[in-house]
Amino acid sequence: MGGAERMAVNISNALHQDGNEVLVIVSRKKGPLSKFLLERIPLINLDKTRFFDFRAFYQLYKETKDFNPEFIHAHGTSIYWAIILSWFFPSTKLIWHDHLGVNEEVIKNNPRKELKVLKRWIDGIIAVNPAIQDWWISFLNFNPGKIKYIRNFPFLSLSLSSKSGKSLDIVHVANFRQEKGHLTLLDSCKMLKSQQVEFKLRLIGQVLESEVYEKVLESIKINNLEDEVEVVGPVDNIASELEKAIIGLVCSDREGLPVSLLEYGLANLQVLSTRVGNCPEVLNNGEFGYLVEPASPDQLASMLIYMRDHQVEAKEKANKFHNHISSNYGAKQFLKEYYSFLKVVNPHTLIPASF
Repeated sequence: MGGAERMAVNISNALHQDGNEVLVIVSRKKGPLSKFLLERIPLINLDKTRFFDFRAFYQLYKETKDFNPEFIHAHGTSIYWAIILSWFFPSTKLIWHDHLGVNEEVIKNNPRKELKVLKRWIDGIIAVNPAIQDWWISFLNFNPGKIKYIRNFPFLSLSLSSKSGKSLDIVHVANFRQEKGHLTLLDSCKMLKSQQVEFKLRLIGQVLESEVYEKVLESIKINNLEDEVEVVGPVDNIASELEKAIIGLVCSDREGLPVSLLEYGLANLQVLSTRVGNCPEVLNNGEFGYLVEPASPDQLASMLIYMRDHQVEAKEKANKFHNHISSNYGAKQFLKEYYSFLKVVNPHTLIPASF
């Protein structure tokens, strides 16, 4: 249930609501997010077991042939099979949604050199932040006209309420991965407890790196945080979880544009984020929320205390952020930019008259 998976669901729902025919194909497992696809959207599960799974690829080929799409929209690592698939359907345009955050560490660990060869079969790229767009143009010499930065958008059903309190009710929505900053967050929790600050923290997300998850559990136990920190794990209905919180956190060491940050805005939460990826831009450099440096537990703890003690200011920022997200990061704004990009990739495509 990561950001790429959420966006696959959100985009499919938005396109379907706007009158487009949509088919969703999942490579390995449906997962709990599948229940949030709109009822009339067909969903195919390939049960892929390995890269050279010829049975699964034949099913992918057959479903694509029967559906006869104008565009194939691939997310993340599904681009590799999508490129092979595109060889069988030369008139179908291939769009890749690149969700990977870009920094020196990422490029060092995953230089993605194969993309220099594979890029010739990609008709268009959607980048989730400007850094990814710049990286493709600068380092892979991708056609600047065929890549577009389009913001992620949330798709939630919420009952809003204005929230405040002297105790800190905090939610952190991020899968358990090294770069998501869980251990930094727990170090800040240790500081809060040493200062006798009352708080409740709920960690929501899937275990994608078991070593990180085990270190989180160990840190909670060693620092006697069992009463303050709850490891919720993955949840099906994120909206109901956000409604319980006052503060939403992004503690990552690197990011693209986390969907959770946008969801915090829709849920009218007070937001505290590290200065990573597109988070400062989304928060307008602090106008709509609070920013601290990554891997800085002392700053994180101090800012949480500040937010608790300045609730009028924090609520005002939260209300502004909610209005900002609703106006600028909604499905309608995404579709407007998406349709214009489709026209670039294929000038002959027809888009709804309302756009």
